[in-house]
Amino acid sequence: MMSRPFDNEPYRETFKLYEDGKHRRYELLFAVNGGAFAVAKLFSKCNAASFVGGLTLREVACGLAAFTVLMFIDIWVFGWRMRRAIEGGATPWNRGVFSAWGMGVLAGLCFLIVAGWLLVAYGPAPDCVVPAVSPAR
Repeated sequence: MMSRPFDNEPYRETFKLYEDGKHRRYELLFAVNGGAFAVAKLFSKCNAASFVGGLTLREVACGLAAFTVLMFIDIWVFGWRMRRAIEGGATPWNRGVFSAWGMGVLAGLCFLIVAGWLLVAYGPAPDCVVPAVSPAR
């Protein structure tokens, strides 16, 4: 009878390390981006020319897009290394730890987050009605 991977105690412990590490990284990705999206929404009005610390909304959005790219690289490298450590390269790409499905989900999520930040940075400005200023008499 063929043994299943979770019947093996070292595999189970290593897989738990993988899941915990993956969870921490995704949690950081979503916490930073979610919080920043919420704060950016507060400062997206016409009169909010400067954001926190004197940065513009565009600068913050570009910084968070870069942060998301760095987190993508970090999660990808972590997943790749854990796949090599756990699976040893003998498992097909559609199975096991950090399979093609996980790679696709990671790439898709990060693409959508970066696209959202770039839309905030370079998309159309909010509808602003600039009050007419009457000349001083």
